[in-house]
Amino acid sequence: MKMKKKNKGGLLFLMSVVFGGFLGGFVGMFKAGAESNGIILDVKILIPWLSAICLLIGFISILLTFNFLKKSRTFHSLYQEEMDDDLNESYYVQMYRNLEFGTIAFNIAIVAILLALFISVSEEIVLNRSNLTLSLSFLALVLVFNAQKYLYKTISIVRQFDLAFFSTPKDVLEYINSYDEGERQANLEQSFRILFQLNQYVLPVLYIFLFIISFLTGEIQLLAFLLVGAIHIYINVMQIPMVKRYFK
Repeated sequence: MKMKKKNKGGLLFLMSVVFGGFLGGFVGMFKAGAESNGIILDVKILIPWLSAICLLIGFISILLTFNFLKKSRTFHSLYQEEMDDDLNESYYVQMYRNLEFGTIAFNIAIVAILLALFISVSEEIVLNRSNLTLSLSFLALVLVFNAQKYLYKTISIVRQFDLAFFSTPKDVLEYINSYDEGERQANLEQSFRILFQLNQYVLPVLYIFLFIISFLTGEIQLLAFLLVGAIHIYINVMQIPMVKRYFK
């Protein structure tokens, strides 16, 4: 078993090296071709498109948030009224399933709309370009606050737990502790997977991506490198309180 894991790890490393070499060669050829044809790679032309795409994702996520939460409330009402055990179990699962999907959609909406807002504000200030995305981003931000109120009200109805509008980590931890044991275990396992993948895969890939952008544009993405590095260090350093708390 251990030998298989070692072989698998070695194969993944070899594939990564081969892919990295192929990608580096492709990027080099692409840049050489662009320069020979007098093409200037300017990321500024992408800014309006990026903000518009983020805003679109934000609006779609808000709609999905309200849709999932409405379904959760509907299944909660059916769950309270139904006497049949099989149907009752089905309503119970759908009630919580839609609540969690609504929470995920809401979190995506926040990220997308904040990205759209800050990108469009930067475009307005730095590049002196007026754009419709900025006004729509403020509108989307108002919708996000309404979606948050609707989410917290749904949590209060379904889980019988009142979250503060501006919740602290302590509040959220108390909320998670209100889950049943199986759901807490599932959250713990998924949190570990997310942290592991972020630490081992996502952030290292971002380093490579930023290197490629720097290579193509001829400008070192110093701030982006520092931010990714700071996040990478942060998620590892924040393990220290856990070690101190449980290994006294």
